Amino acid sequence: MTGLPQSDHPKEKLGDFMTTPVISIDVNATVKEAAYLMSTENASAILTTENGNHVGIITERDFTRKVVGAGLPLSTPVSEIMSCPLYTLDINNHILEASEHMTDKNTRHITVTDEGKVVGIVTVKNTFAYYMTLFGLESYDPTTNAD
Repeated sequence: MTGLPQSDHPKEKLGDFMTTPVISIDVNATVKEAAYLMSTENASAILTTENGNHVGIITERDFTRKVVGAGLPLSTPVSEIMSCPLYTLDINNHILEASEHMTDKNTRHITVTDEGKVVGIVTVKNTFAYYMTLFGLESYDPTTNAD
């Protein structure tokens, strides 16, 4: 991390801002199934799994550009529209590292891991909540961090 403030404050770790639980779907599921899951879970993104391992992510942007924009049928497997690889950071990384990583990788979602296991997702919305709290514009309640 370069040029960003450093802090050991425990409420500035990714684990305090991430969205949980992780919502996942198998790579062989259809885009229709993924859209339904995202709708019922009110999620802007879901992870894809293959043989129990998280391998990619599907976002609302993927649906807009890769499904609707390309005219793909709803029966298309999610493996054809998912984004890979997953960008990950450890649960103990500082929230500002997620902002920097999102900027560097041109992404809006970072997968959060704990000892190598996926435990959550940090979104642009989560980082915005941090900045709002940092500047005293609102208080952040991690129990309401729905995506």
